[in-house]
Amino acid sequence: MRADAGDVARRPVRRLVGAFLLAALAASARAGSLPGDDGAAGSGFDRSFDAALRESGTLAGGGLDGSAPRPVPAGVGETDAEPGDGSAAAPSVTPPPEKEPKIFWITAVSAVTVLGSALNSFTDGPSQPFHFTNEAFFSKDTYAGGADKASHFASYYIVAQLLGNVYEGLGMTKDDAQLVAAGVSTFAGLMTEFGDGRGKYGFSYEDFVFDALSAATYLGIHHAGLEDLLGFSFGLVPAPGKPPDCCTTPDYGTGVPRFYDFGQDYSTSISSFNVKLAGLPAHGSIDPGPARFLLLSTTYTSKGYRYDADKDLTEREVGFFVGVNFVEILKTLGLPRENPWQKAVYFLFDVIRIPYTQIGYVYDLNHSRWHGPTIGGSATGDMPVPAGAAATR
Repeated sequence: MRADAGDVARRPVRRLVGAFLLAALAASARAGSLPGDDGAAGSGFDRSFDAALRESGTLAGGGLDGSAPRPVPAGVGETDAEPGDGSAAAPSVTPPPEKEPKIFWITAVSAVTVLGSALNSFTDGPSQPFHFTNEAFFSKDTYAGGADKASHFASYYIVAQLLGNVYEGLGMTKDDAQLVAAGVSTFAGLMTEFGDGRGKYGFSYEDFVFDALSAATYLGIHHAGLEDLLGFSFGLVPAPGKPPDCCTTPDYGTGVPRFYDFGQDYSTSISSFNVKLAGLPAHGSIDPGPARFLLLSTTYTSKGYRYDADKDLTEREVGFFVGVNFVEILKTLGLPRENPWQKAVYFLFDVIRIPYTQIGYVYDLNHSRWHGPTIGGSATGDMPVPAGAAATR
């Protein structure tokens, strides 16, 4: 991957941007209909009108002018009365049919999701013989300190969440929409790994494990109806300063230097698991009062893995934060959530961690020490440096 300033968190951001484009596609699908769609079909008006006439006696008992009765459509007014028992047949009204799923658009959204993931990875660098790689999950000696795994989990959870909303808006039942969304999200992650397998990275089963786990977590949270209480988000944090006498510059040109000439920099990205205090009352818990405007978050990020192989200059950080719940603010302000664009606003504020709206402490796993208070970076904003040396920006 080319290491320049635009490389920072490029792949997770590209995944999310692609997901948001799907939302726009889905909004267009909901606003219109395909050629051949019958706008009146499925409205139930014709059946309800016939049933109303029948109940008034207009259909079954003849017209108002005494003319012979018109035929009653089969199935209208049928009861369980036994033949010949003399009982009067109680009229019944056929309920309107359920909204039919827009199969074309559901298929199109699914295909764009999978093909977008494939394009993101199959076009990332020259092809090599297909191979596998072992990235050691969250170990200290990995190329990104495990921040790439946290990013996979958060971003594919968000993609599954968006797909579920889109599929439901396109006519699928809630359960079916969530199941298909989890499956498509997982398959998109698999396609990403196939593309990585033919490139410099290699097929990472660890990445795919976290893609699948994120989709399963989405399915569990939303099937249990806990999405108003629990969720995930992804955001940006300030980059740390560069240590002195660092670092190697890739042969292919100037730009952000990194030791490995491999992968991307996660020092400016953060993945977050959020507890939304506003959701507590709906699940039989306490009323948080004004605290409903707050989130409690657990985060993961890494610092300095772009600079040097010396892990004394790196950090793996688990954070604990209090932040602002912008979705609850939108609700309090009375912003409706009816059309697709209004829903998109709610979705974006739910899944994007807005910079400078959280404060907390982080624990550096590499050096067994706490930093804070902080908005997501180290206490000073700089990486650890050797004794007696001053960090440079």
